Amino acid sequence: MRLKEYLHQNDIPYEAFARSIGYSYGGVLKWIRGDRFPRPTVIARISEVTDGAVTANDFAQQIQEHQDNC
Repeated sequence: MRLKEYLHQNDIPYEAFARSIGYSYGGVLKWIRGDRFPRPTVIARISEVTDGAVTANDFAQQIQEHQDNC
């Protein structure tokens, strides 16, 4: 599941999610837009906080789609 979808489905504001993983709001926005991708350690934290709903595979798919559109 995409991070954006997870946050929307669970009514979690981006700011609150950023605080919960110890990251900046701006960083989370960049991940959601596909402008940047989190480091592996951050992806592991995201997976932990989302109880496995958002995984490294979800980001890998997003990266692939981003590269296909460039």
